Amino acid sequence: MSADPAEIPTIVGLQLGREEVLPEHRLFEDLGAESGDFVAIVAIVEERYGIFIEEEELPAIRTVADLQRLARERSSGP
Repeated sequence: MSADPAEIPTIVGLQLGREEVLPEHRLFEDLGAESGDFVAIVAIVEERYGIFIEEEELPAIRTVADLQRLARERSSGP
């Protein structure tokens, strides 16, 4: 799937009801995401970009930029 990772801040904003979401924003601390929000955001990103994020990788996803990086790396393929 050839979706643009630049759309991820919009996805996060829609899920969290935020108008302004920047790549450097931390999902929990800055944007107020709760665990259910986080799971939903990851699921949306996985579906939109045709990728899979391992459960063990979730703690390393702290910012919107982290999600963008994963989507870019995984959707580009080998």
